[in-house]
Amino acid sequence: MTKIGFVEGVGLGIKVFESGRRRGLGVCRRSRLVLRVRNRNLDDVRLDEKEDDDDVQEGSGLEDSDVIIVSRRELLAAFLAAFIFASTILAAQRHSSIRRWSFAAFSGVLRERYPPTSGNSVALARFMMEGIKSGPISNLKNLSWINVQPPRLKDRLLLVHIWRISDVRTTDVMTRLEKVIIGMKKELFGAVATLSVHCAKFNSERIPPFIQEAAEEMRWRHSVASDTDLSLWKSIGAEVWPTVLILSPNDHRVLVALTGDTIGRLEECLYASLSLYKKAQLQTSSFPLPKVMKPSMTWDSPLLRYPSRIAMDAKGGRLFISDSGNSRILVTTLEGRFLMQIGGAARTDPMDAEVAQHVLYSEGENEGFRDGSFQDALFRNPQGIAFNALKNELAVADTGNNCLRIANLEERSVRSVNFVSSIKDAGEVAKELTTKRMTSPKPWDVSVSSGNVYISLAGSNTIWRLDPFGDMIHFCGRTGVAGRVDVESGYGGALFASPSGLCATQSSLFVVDSDSSTVREIGLGEKSVRTVVGGDSIFLGNLSAFGDRDGFGSGARLQMPMGICSAPEDKLLVADSYNNKIRSVVPSENECREFSGTGLTGYRDGPKEVARFFCPTDVVYSDKLKKAYVTDKNNHQIRVIDGVTGDVSTLRFFGFPDFGEAAETPSTTAPS
Repeated sequence: MTKIGFVEGVGLGIKVFESGRRRGLGVCRRSRLVLRVRNRNLDDVRLDEKEDDDDVQEGSGLEDSDVIIVSRRELLAAFLAAFIFASTILAAQRHSSIRRWSFAAFSGVLRERYPPTSGNSVALARFMMEGIKSGPISNLKNLSWINVQPPRLKDRLLLVHIWRISDVRTTDVMTRLEKVIIGMKKELFGAVATLSVHCAKFNSERIPPFIQEAAEEMRWRHSVASDTDLSLWKSIGAEVWPTVLILSPNDHRVLVALTGDTIGRLEECLYASLSLYKKAQLQTSSFPLPKVMKPSMTWDSPLLRYPSRIAMDAKGGRLFISDSGNSRILVTTLEGRFLMQIGGAARTDPMDAEVAQHVLYSEGENEGFRDGSFQDALFRNPQGIAFNALKNELAVADTGNNCLRIANLEERSVRSVNFVSSIKDAGEVAKELTTKRMTSPKPWDVSVSSGNVYISLAGSNTIWRLDPFGDMIHFCGRTGVAGRVDVESGYGGALFASPSGLCATQSSLFVVDSDSSTVREIGLGEKSVRTVVGGDSIFLGNLSAFGDRDGFGSGARLQMPMGICSAPEDKLLVADSYNNKIRSVVPSENECREFSGTGLTGYRDGPKEVARFFCPTDVVYSDKLKKAYVTDKNNHQIRVIDGVTGDVSTLRFFGFPDFGEAAETPSTTAPS
């Protein structure tokens, strides 16, 4: 008899052995086991029990039936099954993107409809013909129409724009789409119907009123629908935002799919699609402009329209409000008294009446790009603002114009700073970026420290710095690459995902990394980047680790936070926008706790246990007054949180020339 070995311990005893017949495992529930093999034959395996450390005796009397023989193949299959099961459970709990997964995406169905790289019109037409026969069929049956009644789409090519609210590239794509539509021959206007279909990433984006508010904010005048159950997304195997589809009439097969920079080829693809059909096969009558329905949950302010950001001059007692929907900056006292307005001068640009019926969105009458005096200056959807006390200047992230604007409060004038050193004129830069590139920088927030102006570029996923000498420097992050990568030394390897909020201190720059739902810290001395709260500790590349949960480090969950500011006791206040809450963060402890808001969508003042917000996007704190001021964007209000009691109220404005001595505020007792 040949002795193989023994296994000690209470529980399952396992030992690999080998015979002439098979490899396997002996498994038995014993306190101490010994496996023996005689003549290398499994039939002669004997199992002896040893109660002490004496030599093992043969013939213990145990039967061979006590032994379970498991082949190596069976063991491998069991481990593989257990691994798949555990991974599935773990992924389902931690990875929200699984709900967007589909077999069509896994097999790359939509990627087969990406246009050929060659610019040959014959090859493109042949490619379109293949799409008529074999392109994936789009499921449009389950769409929920947001701002229109279900339109009649029969006998028309469909131009479908798949988007999400949280994607900063949405306006760039819409600009491209409108340019192509308006540039078409007038007799072809009726042959193409344009739809924007919303496919959510975040939970809050699935709420119809939220989508309706976003469409109204961008002044969209075309049909908008929601793919709530992602039936369209999964039927075609969509994988990224934004995606633009050209669908065949009636059966809605995908003729071509465009993503990223290939959206710039939309015009040639659209004309190639139209060339496949005779005029008799398509509608030529004008596609009627839909009657857009206004959001039903909006509490209209007579003064503000989707205010996005707020800054403070603590010493001078001034508030600076980025009134983004009106493309202007308002300056008031901390009590709400009007001081001045920067930009927002009315302008009118006449448009051909017939062409005007087919525009996809309308531009605000006070939008534009122009430097000059406060009265003459024009902005386009300004976002982040920061007060530079050393120079008595206001830095403005002019998002729609893709540049940084500087408002000198002494001279009452506005100038521009661009992000491309080779082109001196900022207006030329804005035009270049908007028309020739699908991924524009999209400056979203600014913060000032020690004479430096830090700018977050949500479109390019980078942080830039304007130094005191006027030089614009790429500071941190890799251009055009989205992710969440921390570094211990050097900024080059760090990755961000739509950084949308900044707060600079003497030693650190805190970043609200919106698309990864995290708060990050950039060490200005040691040149490091770390994640303070939020994110996934296991799947580091997971940008869908969002939720609503207090906690420490990666145990906390945020949902598309956008704004951040410093608060007493070395704390930060974070506008957790899609959770409708303001949170308190302690960077030294990596701790995240609820500060105000119930999380329910609505408009309600009162104690913090009942107060409601609707997408708060920024916050600033006054040490002197012990109050936090919040831009409650979709309620069109500035809310005030008492730093001691947590009670929430609405800032009442007065002294505005256009609104008399007092601007009315909606009732705080109205139902949500």
